[in-house]
Amino acid sequence: MGRKIIWTHWAEADLNQAFLYLLEESKSIETTTRVITEIHNSVNILATDPEIYKLDTLKRGNKGNVRVYEKFSYRISYLVEENAVYILRVRYARKEPLEY
Repeated sequence: MGRKIIWTHWAEADLNQAFLYLLEESKSIETTTRVITEIHNSVNILATDPEIYKLDTLKRGNKGNVRVYEKFSYRISYLVEENAVYILRVRYARKEPLEY
């Protein structure tokens, strides 16, 4: 059994913003839904293998438990705890990098 995946309110809001942006740009609900669903489902591997991705260099004071990966030009940051993985941020990777 793996860790529990928990989406923070911030990450859920980020994903919602991504949905609205993609819908506006693509004008296709099918494409937008597919991309957002794949981003959302991409975190499932973290339940069993959370160290698969690199450390997040944009996280100030990262103690080695905040990691990041990219999917469809979106940067997904997550925090690894003993019993859970917290999805922290979903940010368009082509924007100027921001520390947090």
